[in-house]
Amino acid sequence: MPALYWRPVEITYHANRYSCATCCTAFYILCSIILPYVTVYALGGMWTKEVAAREQPLVASRYEVLVQAYASSAAQNLEVVPLLWSTSQQLNDAIGSSLRPCSLRSWTEDDERDGYPDRLQYALTIPLDADAGERLHSVSVLVGVGVRFDREFSLRLNSSLHMHASSPLPGREWRQTADLTLSSAAPQRSLDLVPRPPCPSPTWAFEQPVQTDGAPASIASILSQYAACNDTVALNAQPPVWTPGVTSSFEAHLTIRVPAILAARRPGLVETTKLAAVQYIAFFIPISFLLSLLYGALFRFSIVSSRVHHPVKMHKW
Repeated sequence: MPALYWRPVEITYHANRYSCATCCTAFYILCSIILPYVTVYALGGMWTKEVAAREQPLVASRYEVLVQAYASSAAQNLEVVPLLWSTSQQLNDAIGSSLRPCSLRSWTEDDERDGYPDRLQYALTIPLDADAGERLHSVSVLVGVGVRFDREFSLRLNSSLHMHASSPLPGREWRQTADLTLSSAAPQRSLDLVPRPPCPSPTWAFEQPVQTDGAPASIASILSQYAACNDTVALNAQPPVWTPGVTSSFEAHLTIRVPAILAARRPGLVETTKLAAVQYIAFFIPISFLLSLLYGALFRFSIVSSRVHHPVKMHKW
């Protein structure tokens, strides 16, 4: 006849409360709990202090642009002439005779239509005095943007991005593409932790358009102040494309790409405990299995004294 139902027969072992067998049982329980923790801790990496996080930031233009160009003039015996312009009226007033009003257009491009721009485009036109024989040789552009991370970690920056190109040949056009990168002095904090300020005090590009000595702010002074921040966003620029020529205006086309940035993040308490628990359980299962075999052998082979209770009554034939 087929077997339809069965139950295992259990043989139990009993011992006094204060006996060697009871001590072995307590030692077995303690080893099952402690040995996995000691093993994971000895191998390292149980308490995770840093994890990798990849996130595309939300970047928006702050409409802060500073242009520093240098040209040679035939009317002044090829003397280098600085050409300066900014979007700050206070800074333009401090520039004085070196002010050269420029034309600037900017827009964003979002390929996925997810609200996170993939590129920031800038088109700059610097007028030149062709009658005076002006030839442009060097251009530096500082752009102020707002950068926000809010999905993997919380970080808000008022960033000053710098691009530069120069050539011994006079130029008529400059094209350059650069990728946004993040540099941090310490790992970012998880969303469940209190965010830390990126700078000792709030900082932006034209925070101080006129310096204490009365001189107008320059790209060097703005970048030196921005470099004091713990978290900074910079540009990883490709080689510039400089087109030589002599025209009545200089054209610059700048593209800032915003990729997903890989950064180190400090996990919160819940995430750290979860990662530690996964490693603990991974070692608890094999260690407890091996200990259970050793523990059972102590009783089956009568290594420790105990009373055996068999559920099946023995019959004499």
